[in-house]
Amino acid sequence: MFRFSREQIVLEISGVKIGGQPGENPTVMIGSIFYKGDKTVQDEKTGAFNREAAITLISKLEEVSDKTGLPAMLDIVCSTKENARKYLEFAADATKMPLLIDYVSEDAAIGGIEAAKEIGILDRVILNSINPETKPIIYEKAKEFGVRSAIALTYSTRAIISYKERIRLMETLIPKIESAGITNILVDTVVMDIATLGLACKAIFEIKEWYGYPTGCGAHNAIASWKALKDKKDKILSMACSSIANGLPVAIGADFILYGPISDAEYIFPAISLINAAYAQVLMEEGKRPQPHHPRFKISRL
Repeated sequence: MFRFSREQIVLEISGVKIGGQPGENPTVMIGSIFYKGDKTVQDEKTGAFNREAAITLISKLEEVSDKTGLPAMLDIVCSTKENARKYLEFAADATKMPLLIDYVSEDAAIGGIEAAKEIGILDRVILNSINPETKPIIYEKAKEFGVRSAIALTYSTRAIISYKERIRLMETLIPKIESAGITNILVDTVVMDIATLGLACKAIFEIKEWYGYPTGCGAHNAIASWKALKDKKDKILSMACSSIANGLPVAIGADFILYGPISDAEYIFPAISLINAAYAQVLMEEGKRPQPHHPRFKISRL
């Protein structure tokens, strides 16, 4: 068991605490909905979707979150200005979880920010994400509308093959994000495949050690890009590999993980709660008691 020498930043976004020393706060689980290929989406352009199916998925996510003690956030993938508004309006009513505006175009980002302001949920949303290639218009809109939370994505063509470059990007990326009035900063160390998962984990450790920001990654991408595994069409094998891939960054101190579709929550959450429960016991021996809803006190009732 280890502790980071730097004082760790702990944020609270819409009631969810994120950050801290290993074992201090439960890992925040971020799952996606309305992504490309999501069967609940009926028309991506207009934002039409199966509301009943989406509500069922979100309800199951909330149940497994409560059962395991792992807090959840909902990553809403927006590809157009139109669907960004519809998806956010729906999610704001369907759940009290923090919501990530995961945009794939500038229009979708702007639409999402504007909608969040009009709906009155800016305190619940996190912009996902801002990277070195993000255009000035996104910074301007974030500042204009009062976005307070965002994920800093340490992505560049050089950073993909170097964890050191990901850390170096923090020096220029963080000040730019802060200049837009964003005060709650989370760091995503970028996973694209199996090789970059290792680099992302190393970067998580170093960024928490040197900067203290709540840090994590999209570990699911290591599995989603693994063609040989897909070709096997073995669900049990895929579930096992996905649990391990998502558990690796948590074991070295990650504060959050983007674990993929929320439909995967039923088997990813128990795996991550096991790691949380194990680390919390070390914390207890050091004289600190986790909160009553911590996975340490839920693991026996799974």
